Amino acid sequence: MGRALRDLFARDGMDKHEHKIDVIDEIWSADPYLLPLDAPDEALYRAADSAARECYQFCADLQSLDAILSAIRELCARLTVTPPAGEEENEIIRRALDKAWWLRGIRKAHARRCEHMAIRLGFTSFKTGPYVSNETAYRQQRRNKQNAKLLASIELQNENGQVYSLDALAALGIANKSNRRGELMTRIRGFEEIAFDLGHVGLFATITAPSKYHAVLSKSGESNPKYIEFGEPTPRDAQLYLCDVWKRIRSKLHRDGIHAYGFRIAEPHHDGCPHWHMLMFVPPEHQERYEAIITAYALIEDGDERGADKNRVKLVRIEAGKGTAAGYIAKYIAKNIDGEHVGDHHMREDGRTYIVTDDLAGDEMLTPSQRVCYWAQTWGIRQFQQVGGAPIGPWRELRRVKSESIINAPEAVKSAWQAAQTIKATETNIVDGKRVETVKTIKQASYSDYLRAQGGPLVGRKGLVKIATRSTVVEGKYATYETEKPCGIYHAWNPRAVYESVRYQWTVVGAAKAVAFDFPWTGVNNCTKKSKKKISTSVLTPEEIAATAVRLADFIEKNPQPAYQPTDWSAIDKKSKDLERETDKFATAMNAQCEETRRQEVAAYEKNDMAARKRLVTTWAALGACPYPRIYINESEL
Repeated sequence: MGRALRDLFARDGMDKHEHKIDVIDEIWSADPYLLPLDAPDEALYRAADSAARECYQFCADLQSLDAILSAIRELCARLTVTPPAGEEENEIIRRALDKAWWLRGIRKAHARRCEHMAIRLGFTSFKTGPYVSNETAYRQQRRNKQNAKLLASIELQNENGQVYSLDALAALGIANKSNRRGELMTRIRGFEEIAFDLGHVGLFATITAPSKYHAVLSKSGESNPKYIEFGEPTPRDAQLYLCDVWKRIRSKLHRDGIHAYGFRIAEPHHDGCPHWHMLMFVPPEHQERYEAIITAYALIEDGDERGADKNRVKLVRIEAGKGTAAGYIAKYIAKNIDGEHVGDHHMREDGRTYIVTDDLAGDEMLTPSQRVCYWAQTWGIRQFQQVGGAPIGPWRELRRVKSESIINAPEAVKSAWQAAQTIKATETNIVDGKRVETVKTIKQASYSDYLRAQGGPLVGRKGLVKIATRSTVVEGKYATYETEKPCGIYHAWNPRAVYESVRYQWTVVGAAKAVAFDFPWTGVNNCTKKSKKKISTSVLTPEEIAATAVRLADFIEKNPQPAYQPTDWSAIDKKSKDLERETDKFATAMNAQCEETRRQEVAAYEKNDMAARKRLVTTWAALGACPYPRIYINESEL
């Protein structure tokens, strides 16, 4: 990025890019608590360690829980990290004492700050790096590889003695991109099928944020003055704007008695600003009113700006005989997940269509779909969301229920279970004298049948089949709490009859490796006392202090840590002063030598002494420096 800026300034001059100069000045003068934009992973680890130790110091120095929590919130604000969550003070404090918690927060905040600066400097666009800057794409790709390597290194074992790696188990769910894409397409096809049976029509709408949320002009690739004037919002700010617009649209539709159902897809423009694609189904008599409401609310803010009526909202009616709604939206699903079966990755900006090609990140390919996923990961934007219909939770839970468990279940439960099942069979053939096994799907899961069993596409959370839960005590990392865990499904009319699902208890194979951390051995530590009721007073009583000491001793016994070694500050101070003296001595000597070399250089040029000029070149090379102005000697002269 730095090299690109230097080339840009050299080509166009710095006057043309005055705003970029201001952004660079802002980066250089940033709060010293914030990490530099080019900070490596090691710096993130050190920052997390430092923040956790600072929180330990809060607990050691402050006797008031209110004061400790206030200090933690202030530290989070300085580091632009979201404060720790928790129902009780002790849970919040234990999170703040965890280096791993700080690492996650600091890494997320640092990645977003880096990408926002890249957007402001113009490094996220179709001319530089579409969707996300190249630096963010490479960083996120490296991080994903690290996560995959970690998952592959962890093995889990269930009560039946089966051992799997964590990445193999994750690949069985929707973390697998192929499974995620397949499930989304199954659900969309189910909506379309039930809409066809009800005589409803499909409408495809694209909603875009006002131009002030777009950092780069799509035609020229230059910075957008409106974006700068508006305060240079992030893609998360634009996403919040679109959520607010949809909230108003949804409320108005509800007031007018229009019940729409379908899917919403969030994807980025070339400069990272999100826009929404919405495939919705409504009764034909509500079609025009639905379109009018969408258009009206999408144009409330800055609706009179140039091009707003043309680009802010686009509506397409899915006509029978010209393709299916699922087929129309399939390309948007695929190109935002894995790019499978998409072909060229098209990006449409301001009436023009561009093709986003693959990049090389080192020796590995970086596809446009990967860039979209990295964009969503960096900014924490939900890409796909179902609107209306029955919840997806019971659909997934039904896949865990065995057929023998629902023999005596009501018809609605049986129908929903049957709809959620995919039946596959292995077919064996002899090809060229070799035995070849092929897995074929005998029955596809039907989301439309699931919606019918639940009560229709407008049933919402009032469906007939619900998830049954069981109260479970969970020994969490930060607190022990009681929560409701899924254990099967039940019919809404008979909650007592639970049809249990198959679930396994998984344990990590081998001893878990804990991150070593030095505990501050203070007499009092307010962070480890567990209380079932909220503490009404902010100052600990002597009894509470004694209980805290017992709790801390018990925790340390179960979680052995390296013994605390007191720091010999006198030795460190002496070494620092010695190093400072040596540095100053070396710098003085180098300055004197450079000054003497400059005097010799002037004399050599005045006398045109070639031998002296050669000696000067050798001297500068030995210093590892370069004189200014440079001494040029042709090859023939050497």
